[in-house]
Amino acid sequence: VAGDQVMGLKVSKLTEGGLVFLGKAGRVAPDLRGRGIAGKLYVHVDDWMRQNRPTVKYQRRVALSIGSGAESRKKFMRHIFSLPFVGYRCGPSLWWRQDPAQLAQLDTTGLPDVVPLQDADDDFCTAVQKWLPAQARGYDGKPIILVDFDPYTLCPANLKRLQAHSSLHTLKYEGEVSLSILTSYHAPIGRMLCIDVYAKDFPCFQKHVLKHLHDASLSNTSDQICVRIFTGLFELEDSMHAFCRDVLQMELLLGPNFNAVVFESEL
Repeated sequence: VAGDQVMGLKVSKLTEGGLVFLGKAGRVAPDLRGRGIAGKLYVHVDDWMRQNRPTVKYQRRVALSIGSGAESRKKFMRHIFSLPFVGYRCGPSLWWRQDPAQLAQLDTTGLPDVVPLQDADDDFCTAVQKWLPAQARGYDGKPIILVDFDPYTLCPANLKRLQAHSSLHTLKYEGEVSLSILTSYHAPIGRMLCIDVYAKDFPCFQKHVLKHLHDASLSNTSDQICVRIFTGLFELEDSMHAFCRDVLQMELLLGPNFNAVVFESEL
């Protein structure tokens, strides 16, 4: 702050029981950009954490693969892994928004229903871990998932915490399990849905997405819906685009070929 003018801001939050902090959003006033203010904010946050949160030992940040953010972070942080995601939107006049029941006709998988996740244990997390990149591990060697751009260790305690503000669902079939996490909130462009799907193949992925779109359409009849969908497997990326674009007839919002790039370093 300079006088009455806010020059910039940086938002962070603590995770993993206070052991990790996530670098979140940062903004600099438009007329002050290009003066190194963003870099000074990063340094200030790191220094503040060291002085005021002595339990914090690591930091994690997520950047988009397209742009300068990911390249700049590679200079001082360890690249852990990347995940593909797609972004699409649609208005309330789209055919399946008018009649969400029609989404059931798109489900030809023959898979059982996606159901709310109850108590997750270590065995459940180990089963879901198979649908993540092998490199998706943090400082302690434990697997990491993305939840609406936020990286969390995949463990029962974190899944329980996430249930306080997100909707977690699972599908069990032939000895395999999958996990989807829906985070929904209102934004200036409409109802935002972030759907993170960790599943073994496209039919399982599709089953999760159809469930969340159906429920969102029932509760948001007049808003534009904007969807970000993450998956743990890169081989599903093209199918995700084809499904949203050609089958659901949604409008491309982000991409194509956008990845979320996850970084970690000691504080």
